[in-house]
Amino acid sequence: MKRWILAAIVLGAASGCDQTTFSEEKINTQKRWFGTRARVLYRIAEDRFSQGDLDAAEKAACQAITLQEDFLDAGMLLARVDIERGRYAAAVQRLSTLETSEPNRSDVAYLLGVALEKGRHLERALASYRRAHSLDESNMDAVRATAEVLVAMGQTRRAQLCIDSYLPKAGEDAALYELAGRLAMMGKEYAQAVRHYARARDADPKNRRYMEALASAQYAAGQYGQVIDTLTEFLDKRDDRAPAVGASVYMMLGDSFLAESQSSQAFEAYFTATERVPEQPAAWSALARSALAMKDPSRAILAARRALRLDKDRLDATLVLGYALLRQGRADQAVETLTRAAQKHPNKAVLHVLLGRAHQARGQHGLARRCYHAALEIEPKNVLARELLDAVGNQQISRAE
Repeated sequence: MKRWILAAIVLGAASGCDQTTFSEEKINTQKRWFGTRARVLYRIAEDRFSQGDLDAAEKAACQAITLQEDFLDAGMLLARVDIERGRYAAAVQRLSTLETSEPNRSDVAYLLGVALEKGRHLERALASYRRAHSLDESNMDAVRATAEVLVAMGQTRRAQLCIDSYLPKAGEDAALYELAGRLAMMGKEYAQAVRHYARARDADPKNRRYMEALASAQYAAGQYGQVIDTLTEFLDKRDDRAPAVGASVYMMLGDSFLAESQSSQAFEAYFTATERVPEQPAAWSALARSALAMKDPSRAILAARRALRLDKDRLDATLVLGYALLRQGRADQAVETLTRAAQKHPNKAVLHVLLGRAHQARGQHGLARRCYHAALEIEPKNVLARELLDAVGNQQISRAE
């Protein structure tokens, strides 16, 4: 009897052990299946997110987390969806929870900084970006984001010092050099901006935005010959699939040609700008200036009048029109045009000088003398006004005047 009882106990124990082992294996198999299915759903969510289908991305990521509660990447993707939808507080809450469970993940700290920055919590965003970089010193996105937040906080100089300190480690990081160039432009350090944008362009020669930024820096630095070279290359590399080149590029190119005394090339560039934005008076006024430089007063008059139809008080167009009329021997029309302008802009010395020349062309030396005196009252050191006044002499105003 005792042997039977002992055998029963042994068999029962063995049976229980097999049952437990079977249950554990089943649970582990199920966990593995859930994990595999969760990763598949995450890849689907990531693909939908990249295509801009936020609803499908959110749904798939939620399903992945249902299968695997601690799936960090799926949680981060949901935070990215929140950010895209403008739900910054929800993203911050989600990412703060993830950061608590994974305090050493640089990418979590960085994304939390993005959500905080979008929500205008700049001080907290700054702290998150700095933490992200401290966790992974190769994370240059965090460095750039730190500088961007400092700029948003009005601390441009600190941002510039921050970026400059990392440039020796930048390698071929074009985006970091682009930001350095942008900060140098904000600080009006144009030569330095040229160097930074050139590095960005060299690191990523296919990025047309860097080339255009380089040209802008060269233009600000007065390096007009280099602007011509850069923009010529920029235009030669045009891609039909890319957005049309804006008028500002052709205006900058025209200004550079004009500064280099290449007036016909300047005219062509300005003409293209007027085609891009026919309603922009500045483009027509620039076209008029280049025509005048080409010694073509007829075209200058047409372009200047077009500019004045768009902006009747535009001074540079008025000056070009007045001078072009003088060049054509139409002094009466020049006086009429410039007199109206002088009434609207009484403090412009150059306008009084040109009006004086128009009066002088009509033989009205007394009126010319008054104009030169008016210019000298505004600008006592105006050499041209002084020379013209001396040339007119001290003739008295005639009765006819």
